[in-house]
Amino acid sequence: MALKMAAFVLPLGFDTFAAAVALGLRGLRPLRPALLFALFETVMPFLGIAAGVYAGRWFDALAVYAGGAILVGIGVNVLRETLDQEERSAIPLESPHGMMLAGFGISTDELAMGFPLGALRLPVAPVVCAIGVQAFTVTAAGVWIGRIIGAEAGRQASRIARIAAGIAFILLGGYTIATRLL
Repeated sequence: MALKMAAFVLPLGFDTFAAAVALGLRGLRPLRPALLFALFETVMPFLGIAAGVYAGRWFDALAVYAGGAILVGIGVNVLRETLDQEERSAIPLESPHGMMLAGFGISTDELAMGFPLGALRLPVAPVVCAIGVQAFTVTAAGVWIGRIIGAEAGRQASRIARIAAGIAFILLGGYTIATRLL
């Protein structure tokens, strides 16, 4: 069970790290973004989990296939965005409105990730706690690293983390579908 949980939490950490390094390059201090990201990344999976649990009860195997397809879709989207070489828009943290937008923007993966978590009926509390701890830790570390490395190294670290996240999402989605087929 712990291995399945880690398989869902790890890709989220790569994606969060990529955003956090970019924040560190802007000179932000780690605590505020870490708390913000941890809050949003802990709350957002509940919506996806609720949908996944509901769909899993009604559609069982079909919900798991849909969850796997969602994970593959997230991975493909992350890779497409990363390989397009476009800079990600700056994450605004200067105002409460900007903070809310940033928190929502960074946690959309967690919302989508919640669906397969619910469909697979993984234990909600431990998974969400792990996501929250991961979000805080990875964000604080990413911001700190972004503050001490140069802009080019920061962009490369962020890019590598996003590619790793995309690949991990695709592999996890494929694994989710394959285990249901076998």
